[in-house]
Amino acid sequence: MPAVEAQRGRRWLSGDSLIWLVAATVLFVLAELIPELLRMPLGADEITYIARTSAHASPVMLPPVHGHGAGLLAAPITLLTTSLTALRIWMALLSGVGLFLAMLCWRGIRPAWTLALAALIIGSLAITQLSGVQVYPDWWAAVFLLALTGLFLQVVNGRGRLRLQLVLIGLCSFMIVLMRPQNIVFILAPAIVASLFIRSWRNFKVLTAIGVGIVLGCANWVGESYLWYGGINSRIHLAGQEPPQLKLYFSFFYQVRVLSGPWYCLPGQCHSTSFPWLTLWWVAFAALGALGVVVAWRTSRRASAVLMAATGLWVVALYSFLVPFGAPRYLLPAYVLLAILAADAIAWLATESRWRNIGIASASLFLVVGIATQHIVLDRQVSQQVYARRMFTYTANRFRDFGVRPPCVIWSPSSAYFLGCSAPWTGLPIQGYVARMPGGLARWREVLLPDGSVVYVPLNSKLKDPTSARLGNGVPER
Repeated sequence: MPAVEAQRGRRWLSGDSLIWLVAATVLFVLAELIPELLRMPLGADEITYIARTSAHASPVMLPPVHGHGAGLLAAPITLLTTSLTALRIWMALLSGVGLFLAMLCWRGIRPAWTLALAALIIGSLAITQLSGVQVYPDWWAAVFLLALTGLFLQVVNGRGRLRLQLVLIGLCSFMIVLMRPQNIVFILAPAIVASLFIRSWRNFKVLTAIGVGIVLGCANWVGESYLWYGGINSRIHLAGQEPPQLKLYFSFFYQVRVLSGPWYCLPGQCHSTSFPWLTLWWVAFAALGALGVVVAWRTSRRASAVLMAATGLWVVALYSFLVPFGAPRYLLPAYVLLAILAADAIAWLATESRWRNIGIASASLFLVVGIATQHIVLDRQVSQQVYARRMFTYTANRFRDFGVRPPCVIWSPSSAYFLGCSAPWTGLPIQGYVARMPGGLARWREVLLPDGSVVYVPLNSKLKDPTSARLGNGVPER
């Protein structure tokens, strides 16, 4: 019996045991459940994602260029309660399960302990921990891309149950499109191209599964267009009014500058980074990823490493050339694939390299420094975002004190959510938004509040206009 128990214990702690992956994802969830994250107020984009599926009645609209995927993931909680803590806990648990299941799709392609190492790197990133508790699409696009890439490699290598894998590939594709329609190009394109042009990977069943997912995601977007935006053409036109304009930029160095914060910078803002010395750690991360490709080049893992590297570089390139502002969460799909390549490199350094002792020490230093410094970054960024987001409720309370009551239209969607008003999305003037509402401008009047802010209220509203503002003098909320 002791011999049997010892053998069972060795099996549980073997390099391919799932216990390592479970441990890594549990650590990730625990990192997300710190009080600072659980108490963090709703962000501006979060509000638009949950407004339509919230127990708090709100006419705030989702910007037409976005998708409702993130809001639907949060809906089981937001439809039942307005508790912020409940929402954060739900998203943290969901993120942990999502990361575990996505890594499980790689089982057999990489040893479980290497996948656990990759999960540890992913989960230690400050932007991952923050995004994991928030209602944003970028983290979930990364999770579903990670799963889809693993499933794709399973199919083209003839591993596992094909029918189940194809269904899951279709589901991942659908969810990626549901998060953002432009993800068809930004995220799914490399897998589609690989299926079409790499002879050994040419698999029309995979292409069909991805295609079905894309079609279903687009069908949902079309349905929303007729339900809320006046049709497909109207939604496309409205989406085209949102910044940034579709043209070429070069924001790569801007994206690098904000890797450690500030985490959202419009062009011309954020002339310095919060922690410039942390750029060295990100360089080490990228170097490990490159080493992972080199190490895999002479093995059976070469194809998978090239696919991951190409997909990650594709995501970075598109955001560097088509998006002028810095937001590290947009690059999460690249980070999750880079983490697997980095884990490959660390595994090689620790087990196969000539300089094994140096490799183990260097890898350990990379992991320890990353975990420690990313927590510092997280603490700094959360503090700054908490301060900024408290202004939403402050503005709503100020308007309420002035006598503003629903129905009403104000400039800020974030403050409108807490006030019960409606508001235009980014890029659409408030007067143009009111003109699109039932009855148009003829059923609303403009009121200039004592602090200089503008609010639109129905003609029969009792809200007094101390300045007798005339319709059309749109002054944005300060």
